[in-house]
Amino acid sequence: MDSFDEAYARYLKFLALLDRTDDIGEKNLLFRQLTQLLADLERRLNGSDTSPVSDELYCEEANFNYTS
Repeated sequence: MDSFDEAYARYLKFLALLDRTDDIGEKNLLFRQLTQLLADLERRLNGSDTSPVSDELYCEEANFNYTS
């Protein structure tokens, strides 16, 4: 189980990657990961959930289909 600090460090890492990429598909994937991490961090802060988001989210293969 990740600690809050480890989850926050992962969030900062994904945020930095989002700023560095120009690929729309990668941006979409990173945005979804950031959204999940923020929800997880909020649950931890509120004390309503102590279980981390599944690591599958961070290791999943990207679906790079951009739809507008």
